[in-house]
Parts: sequence; C-alpha cells; structure tokens
Amino acid sequence: MSVVQAILIALVAAVSRSEGDWLGECKLREPIVTGFLVGLILGDVKTGLMIGAALQLMWMGAVGIGPTAQLDIGIGGTIGTAIAITTNTGAETAILFGVPVAVIMQFLNTLLMSAYSGVMLRVDKKIDQLDFKGINRCHYFCGICTFLAYFLPTFFVMYFGNSVTETIVNNIPDWMNSGLGGVAALLPCLGFALLLNIIMEKRLIPYFILGFIPAAYVGFDLTMVAIGAMAVAIAAIIFMLRSDRPVAVAAAASDDEWED
Repeated sequence: MSVVQAILIALVAAVSRSEGDWLGECKLREPIVTGFLVGLILGDVKTGLMIGAALQLMWMGAVGIGPTAQLDIGIGGTIGTAIAITTNTGAETAILFGVPVAVIMQFLNTLLMSAYSGVMLRVDKKIDQLDFKGINRCHYFCGICTFLAYFLPTFFVMYFGNSVTETIVNNIPDWMNSGLGGVAALLPCLGFALLLNIIMEKRLIPYFILGFIPAAYVGFDLTMVAIGAMAVAIAAIIFMLRSDRPVAVAAAASDDEWED
C-alpha cells in the first residue's frame, strides 16, 4: 500500500468519527459508505461495496441506547474493508479485524471524552469571562485531538502493518477460516435480530411477513409455505382492523354524547 493510499484511508476513518460532531448526521460512518470509499482508494469499488454491505447488515442493529456505548463502526468498517481488499479475502477477514478495532476505538473514544472534561472546566471559565474566542479554541482543540487520535493509528496500521496483517491472514488455519465464514454468514442475522428487538411489535409482525415473502422469493416460484404465510399475515391484519373498530365506534359515540 502506498503512502497516499494509507493517508486517504486514514482520512476516511477520521472523517467518519467527525460525523455527529462537526459534520452532523450525514451517515459517513456507515460501513456501506466507508466500504465504497476504501474500495475507490484501493481501486476495487465492487469488493469494497460488497464487504461494506456485509458489515452494514451485521452492524445495522448495533445501536447505543441510553448510557450504553455504540461500537465505533466507522473505523472498524474502514480498517476491516481495507485489510480484506489488500489481502484478497472476503467479509470474514473484514469481521476478524473490524470488530476488535471497533471495540478498541470505542474504548479510546470513551477515554478521550473523559479527558475532555478537564477542557470543559476551562470552557466554563471562558464563559464567565465572555471570552468567545477562547471557547472556540477549546472546541477546535478537542476536535483536532479526536481527528488525530483516529487518523494516526489508522495510517500506521495501513502503511506499516500491511505485511503483518498479510502474515496473520495467510497463517490462519483452515478450520478457523471455515469458522469465520460461518460467523460472517450468521452475523447479518444477528444484526437484523438486534434491530427487530428494538423496533418490532406484535402488531407489525404480519407486515414483516408480507415484506419478507417477496424479498425471499424474487426469481423463484412461490411455495405453499410462502402462500400460507401470506394468508396468515393478511388474516392477522384483518383481525386487528376489526378488533380496533369497536374502540373507534365507542370513542365516536362518546364524542357525540359530549356534543349533545
């Protein structure tokens, strides 16, 4: 990997962390986006998109709720995709390197946020003094430190650690490769399960079935199982609509009595 490619990949990782801070919510940290950018830098957009899509399916349900920390999927997807492309391997290698990196960098980000609490004390003093330029300097100082904390490790890993990662990948035994392939196939299911655990309600299950059947049978003939599932989903929707009707009628009747 050339110096320019390592710098550009490090920029992708650092910019993905800037989302939500300086850049707002622009979805740059999503693996499908970082995978495309890494593939563009390394000259293999197709592979970058395929690996990014696999990581996207895996991490789409990994969200931070309340005080829980979210995995740093921006840098994890960037480094995982870059290593998979440079070693001519697939999503299993991206997962092998991307998941630990995402966990480690999230831990580093937590340390950075803790360290910035000291800067915030200085900002409080600047506010009391109405020193707006000093407040801006503190703001940019924290942003630049975060940018460098992601840029520098990514650059060193990509440029100086390329031979090390190739050695690790080439010496992985066959049984581990098979296991990683199985994990790569199962993790998207885990991502969907995590997402459905958050948003799924009993009333939404029939609609989920009606959406799943066309997606699963596109290009194939419908089986009796698929037709039966669609019938059950439609029957459940009709049952829910009819169950809600007495409540709506009762509410309308109470409104009329109030008007009288």
